[in-house]
Order: sequence, then structure tokens, then C-alpha cells
Amino acid sequence: MRSPQLLLTSVLLLSAASLPAQLAGTYVVGPGGSYPNIAAAITALSASGVAAPVTFLVLANDTGPWTIPAFAGQGPLNPVVFDTVSPITISGPQPLLTLNGCASVTFRGFNGTFTSSSNTFVINSGTTDCVFTNCDFRANVATSGVAVFNFAGGSGCRIEDSTFGGAYEALYSAVANTGTTVQRCRIIGGGWRIMTLGGTDFTLVNNYITGTTNYGINGGIPSTPTSGVNLKIWHNSVYIAHPTSGSQYCSLRWYSSAGGTEVVDNVFYDYFPTSSTTVFNLWCLGALRPALMDYNCLWSNQPGYVPVFASANQTFAQWQALGFDTHSIQADPMFVAPTAMVPDLALQAGSPCATAGFTLPSVLTDFSLAPRTPPVSIGADEDDSGAGATYAIFGAGCAGSAGVVSNTIDTPPQLGQVSTITFGNLPPPNIAFALVGLSNTVSAFGPLPIDLTILGAPGCMARVSLDVATGLSGVGGTVDLVFLTPNQMSLLGFTFYTQALAFDPPINAFGASFSDAAIAIVGL
Repeated sequence: MRSPQLLLTSVLLLSAASLPAQLAGTYVVGPGGSYPNIAAAITALSASGVAAPVTFLVLANDTGPWTIPAFAGQGPLNPVVFDTVSPITISGPQPLLTLNGCASVTFRGFNGTFTSSSNTFVINSGTTDCVFTNCDFRANVATSGVAVFNFAGGSGCRIEDSTFGGAYEALYSAVANTGTTVQRCRIIGGGWRIMTLGGTDFTLVNNYITGTTNYGINGGIPSTPTSGVNLKIWHNSVYIAHPTSGSQYCSLRWYSSAGGTEVVDNVFYDYFPTSSTTVFNLWCLGALRPALMDYNCLWSNQPGYVPVFASANQTFAQWQALGFDTHSIQADPMFVAPTAMVPDLALQAGSPCATAGFTLPSVLTDFSLAPRTPPVSIGADEDDSGAGATYAIFGAGCAGSAGVVSNTIDTPPQLGQVSTITFGNLPPPNIAFALVGLSNTVSAFGPLPIDLTILGAPGCMARVSLDVATGLSGVGGTVDLVFLTPNQMSLLGFTFYTQALAFDPPINAFGASFSDAAIAIVGL
């Protein structure tokens, strides 16, 4: 691996290259770079379009606002990434960033705290397949009409592996919004509610949702019963600390009678400062109900509270008699630290939510990208009581001279046992570095994954933090990493990540390819 200094030197040398008529490749954004700031990069993108994948590597904090319109050559074959080497702070008048018809644009590794005078990020109709990842966006609380993310339209967009919240609400999805996914995020409270989900085919999955707020999630838009078609709320852990009791405060309010709505495998924990007969986990009226609501955990700190208001107060048994939550539980989920400064909504050992969920075919991993092993747990965190050792691929490698380097193990890491990780499909001379990390989201070089195009390895991604690197030499296209997992109970549930760098001079300018990346969890 190159040093950070060499990486930065290589990046800065790119600024001397002449710019093509249509953009292609990597450009530095910042003092001395190809473009002095993000505004100049967007101007070039809009004027010239793209002829190949483009990365704008932003090296300095910057001030907006910015609007990205449709541009020539856009689409999945020519993705555009605004990337960072280290976290970059963005600021300015709001809306700070408006996506107005662009396609396949990603923002990775940015952060900012905003005044909430207007919606901070606006995604308009015509915008497709745009992504925010590894970002941290906070807003001061506003009293009305302001969201950190306002999906006024757009289709196929994602927010993932990020933290965001504040304002009147953290996110608003309008009826015109389609196919949005929010996954593996920490979503924090707004001034009035957490979010409103009114778009079609919206998926909220594997998130920690916390904060001090009046209301939590709106399923659908008030007074718009046709909103929220095919809304999926799956495997989220929700802990809402309400500022006061009463006024129908709850973590889930339902305003949709549309088809295809599902609320499955979630934890809803509402904390109220005083007891009241008008506090709930779920509030809904008449026909405004989820089409399917089951395998959830409902709980509150108030003894004898009523979990559901459905045109009238409903005990848990009465709600089940109506055909909802028939396999759900009403119990303390036993979160690890829900009130910590950075809330931890993982499940403690012995949680009633462990192994009590329903296996959803499209949800294969949890909040930390750990594999979901049936019987799955309720909530964002997968917990099998620490007994199950696992080893699973979570990210793809890039093709080398002999194909994509494989990453397999003979026996998942178990206490007191020897395991062998094998990296296959190696080209001669069968040399690789085994990379072992403690994270697959952050590293000393910035947020993960890191696009290695800038180092001369297009299509390759570094997916694990570089905590340990071990040189290996093998034969016949494979090398083995053999290790003993100490027989120490403190290691039960310990998680680490693996990937290999394969020596492969002919394949690219960097002279290497990267294997599939795997997550390992120590078990019995």
C-alpha cells in the first residue's frame, strides 16, 4: 500500500493533465487542483458531460449552494463520484445541494451542520440512482416545514452508511419520489418528527433511529391515504425519547391505506417522562393501517401503557385480534446503550428479540453488514447470542489476470480452533498480502470503501481498514492464511474484516488486484 504522502502526491500530479472535451477519469478539486472548488467542477460537468466514469476528489472544505442538472453522458455506465480522502465539511445557504435531473452521482465522505432555514438537500423529479454514503449531516432544530433530505421526486436513490438528522424532520419523501432506499444509517431526531415516508417503493431497512422528538416515522403523508405505496419498513431499531407525554406521541404514525406496505422485524421503543393514556408505539385511524405488520417488538418504559391506538386504545392482545403483530412480542428489547451520546441499539445477550424475527429474502445483512443467519433477530442488529461463527462476503473484488481473487475459509473462526483463509485465482507468482481490518466503514485513509482508480487500479475498491497486513506466498493459484482463534470468551462475537491485495503487474498501473472482502465473526 502506498503511504498517505505518496497518495496525495499522486493525486496532485493529476492536476497538471489537460482536460478532455468530455470528462473522464479523476480530477482534484481544491487549491492547486484541476478545479478550485466544487462549483467549478459542477460547471465543467454540466458544460462538458462525461465520456467515462468520473471521480472528483475534494481536498478542501467548501461552501455552496450547488445545483447539479442533467448532463451529457450521464448514467450507470458513467458514474460520477464526489469523493474525499478525509472527511470534508460543506456549508452555505440552503438548499445547499439540489439534484435536478442528474443520474448516477454519488457523494461520499462529506459532513456538515446546518441552520435549517430551508431544506438542506433537495432531490427533484428526473434525478435517478444518486447516492449519499459515509456522510454525516446534522441540522439545528426548526419548527416547521424543513427536512435535512427532501425527496421531492427522484427515483432509485439511496442514503447508506451515514448519519443524518435534525431540522423539523430528518427526511421527507413526497408522493413523486420512487424507489428510494435508506439503509444502515444512524437517523437522529427532528424538531417535530423523525421522517415522513410518502413515496412509492420506499425501503427503510437496517437503521438505528433515535432522538428526542414528538413523533417518529410517518407511514404515508397526512391527509394523503394513497401515499406510501409498497412502503417497506424492515429491521429497524427505533428508540424515541419523547420530550413530554400525551398528545398521541408515538414512534410510528400511519396515514396510508395503499397496498404493499410492510412493517416487519422492527423494534419500537417509546420512552415517556410520565404515564399517560394517550401515548403509544403506533397511532392509526380507520382503514389507515399497514397491509402487513408482524414480527416486531413493541415496548415502552411506562408500565401498563397502551401500545396501539387504532381508532381506539388497543391492548397488545386486542391489536393481535385485529390480525396484526400476531408473531410479535411486547418486551424490553434490551438495547446495549440507547441513551449514550452515540446510542448503541445492538442487542444485549439474552434479548427477547434475538432469533425471534422473520427471514426476509432480500435482507441478508444487518446494520453492521454482519450476515443474517436464520432464525434472524428483530431489529437492525443481528444477534444469535454469540454462538454462531460466521464468514461471509460483503463486497466484490476486481478482476485480475486470473479472474477475481476469491476469499474463502474452511471453518469460520471459533474459540480455540484453527481456521484457514484461502485466497484463490492468483496469477503467477502467487504472491498476495492478506489485509485484516477492524472496520469496513472507516480507515486511516478516509471512509471505506476507497476507489483505487486514483492509484491506477480502476474498478478496484479497498474495503477493509488496514490494521494488519501479512505477506503470503503460495502455489497453484492459491495462498493460505492460517490462524488460531484464542479460547477466550471475551472474543465471542468479535468482528473483523479481510481482503487480499494480489501481486499482478500486468493488470493495471498499480500492479495489483483486490479480492472479494469478507466479514468474520468469532463464535463457539
